[in-house]
Amino acid sequence: MQPIPPEAPSLPLPPEMSPDIQEFHRELYSAVTRSVSYGDVLNLNYEPSTQKRFYGEDSLQFVEYWPAQNTQQRQDLANIVLIHGGCWSNRFRLAQSYPMATALSLNGFPVWSIEYRATGDEGGGWPGTYTDIESAIRFIYQQIYSQSQSKIRIVGHSAGGHLALLARTNLDLDFNVVGLAAITNLITYADQEGSCNSLAVSFMNGRPADLPEQYTLANPQTGSLSAQTFLFGGGQDGIVDESQVRFTGIPFQIDEDAGHFDWIHPGTASFEHLLNYLLTE
Repeated sequence: MQPIPPEAPSLPLPPEMSPDIQEFHRELYSAVTRSVSYGDVLNLNYEPSTQKRFYGEDSLQFVEYWPAQNTQQRQDLANIVLIHGGCWSNRFRLAQSYPMATALSLNGFPVWSIEYRATGDEGGGWPGTYTDIESAIRFIYQQIYSQSQSKIRIVGHSAGGHLALLARTNLDLDFNVVGLAAITNLITYADQEGSCNSLAVSFMNGRPADLPEQYTLANPQTGSLSAQTFLFGGGQDGIVDESQVRFTGIPFQIDEDAGHFDWIHPGTASFEHLLNYLLTE
């Protein structure tokens, strides 16, 4: 486990949490009042998953599982499936989801987090990265529904939000999606300047003007998803512009002070907003 961060003022936590769980949450994730970085997230404390299961034959085709804690008061909460971001690139891996998975499990959610082949991995990029997501979701769906009829909420961050929305577009399964700084329009995103934008081009192996049919297949059909999705975005996000959240037809919330990685850091006000949404949805 990573070193516990220094003391800071605590965020108000949902009243459903028992005192011992609240204390543990605050010990792990002291409140921060500034936008956080990717490195800040990786340096957080976390609890390791209890299970690792493979949904394919490749060493990167696996999911990790954190069982729900603090279930004495809430046993009706959805299974949360996390799809991490990272510009579809193998420079960024599953570890970024560990603090978020820990915090959600402490709040009573069973949590699954998906690893997948990304750009730079053999079989990654379009369409392999996305087909891994479909396969992982089907695998998790079978695991959950073989034991119960629990709800499923897929939470995707950044490029993971794009993959989650595309899965909601294509899969005939019962789940809702929450997009965190999600890339909702891959076509416009790949045409813009920026390091992650350029990695979108790498992911697709070309620009939209050169591969219009492939970009159409890779672009979520957001106009049909308003009843099954919700988007969160940040006013201080320098990686995914607010337009990716505002102009989709999907219900959304903009946190004006939030940066790109605030959503996956359990010590931020943005994470608290996400947590309260999931607890009351």
